[in-house]
Amino acid sequence: MWYKNLRVFRLQDAFTLSAEALAEKLATAEFTPCGKMDLTRYGWVSPLGPDGQSLTHGANGLIAICTKKQDKILPAGVIKEQLEDTIREIKTKEGRPVGRKERENLKDEITFSMLPQAFAKSSISHAYIDTRNKLLVIDSASANRAEDLISALRDALGSLRCIPLMPHNATTNTLTHWLKSGDLPGDFTLGDECELMSSQDERIIRGKKLDLLDEQLIQHLETGMFVSKLAIQWKETLSCVIDDQFSFKRVKFSDALLERAGDRTPESLAEQFDHEFSIMGLELTAFINAALLAFGGEAESELV
Repeated sequence: MWYKNLRVFRLQDAFTLSAEALAEKLATAEFTPCGKMDLTRYGWVSPLGPDGQSLTHGANGLIAICTKKQDKILPAGVIKEQLEDTIREIKTKEGRPVGRKERENLKDEITFSMLPQAFAKSSISHAYIDTRNKLLVIDSASANRAEDLISALRDALGSLRCIPLMPHNATTNTLTHWLKSGDLPGDFTLGDECELMSSQDERIIRGKKLDLLDEQLIQHLETGMFVSKLAIQWKETLSCVIDDQFSFKRVKFSDALLERAGDRTPESLAEQFDHEFSIMGLELTAFINAALLAFGGEAESELV
């Protein structure tokens, strides 16, 4: 349940639905597994896992939600081999070439004929709505997966006005200043990883397990390179990599926080989830607010 990546979106309107009311709306698109002839399926599942009873879970003004996507796995090489065999047979028996359109039709026929035997692969995307701060926080390193969840939520609600949360100060400028000066605001400290990019050519320098205050690294910034990713630590509570899109990747919570979340024996799955989700949500709310402050506050923007 502990989020590993954060993509944060600002809700343009107050979110007034309760967790129970939201669950009713999500139920219209609850996940169902792929049928024999389905390539993919997408829908809502319980954030508590397979044994969860509700499609939402509310705690301290936060509402947890979760989507599941299932795709049939059809190896491209297998389809290609079957297609070439079919084309070869047509040429031999009928003595004619196979045109582009017919080739595409044959490929579709082969794909659908193989669907019933194909394996299915599933992926889960967790998120929560922070009703007090008007935020949507998605646990995803992929922008496309985050957009899929937003689209599904928008379909369930009828409308959802939201935009990526962006700071007032340009992310790359701030990250570059932090690395060059070694001076980070508040409770932030440098980690041991960064990615540098050049504004003049296609140079990219990536490094892990580094001393980010090393002079050789700083010299690259003097040549016009800028920081596109930077590992940071916050309050000895969590660490992550901030990128140029103001998203947070490879989030790791401290052992002390995880131990605090596990210091009690829950009576049920819902109680265990509620305890961990509440602790994580409170820390992430504080972290997001601190990150915005460190980048000069939130940018003023409007939906197009």
